[in-house]
Amino acid sequence: ANESIMIDSNDDDDDDDREPSTLDFDGYAMQDLLLSKWGVPLDIDFQRFGTNIYCTILPQVGYGGSALKSRFDTELNYLMHLQGVVEVLHKYDNLEGFVEFVEGTRKRPKSGTDSVPFRMDLSEDDVDR
Repeated sequence: ANESIMIDSNDDDDDDDREPSTLDFDGYAMQDLLLSKWGVPLDIDFQRFGTNIYCTILPQVGYGGSALKSRFDTELNYLMHLQGVVEVLHKYDNLEGFVEFVEGTRKRPKSGTDSVPFRMDLSEDDVDR
C-alpha cells in the first residue's frame, strides 16, 4: 500500500537523544540540487511502503505548472515545503545520504510511471513515531 505520510519535525519528545546542530543545507540548496540533477524543480514527499519510509522525488514540478501538474502555487510555498523536507531528513540523520543518493542516481522521474525513492535509514522507534 502506497500512502503519503506526514512526519512531525517539531516533535518535542524528551526521549529523543539527537542533539540539534547547525544546518547548512536548506530549502534553497535542495531546490538547487534538484535543478542541477534534473533541470526542473521537482516535488519531493515522504511515503510509507510497508515498514519502510521513503523520501521520494516525484515526477512533477514543485511549482509553476498548472494545478494538475504542481502541488504548490508559488515558489515560496515550494521552498517552505523543501525546507520542511530538509529538516526531517536532518533530524533523522538521512540528509547527507539523500544528497549523495540524488547526486549519484541514474534514475529519472518519469511522468505517469516512475518516481525516484530514497529509503530512509530509520530505527523501528523512528518509524513508529
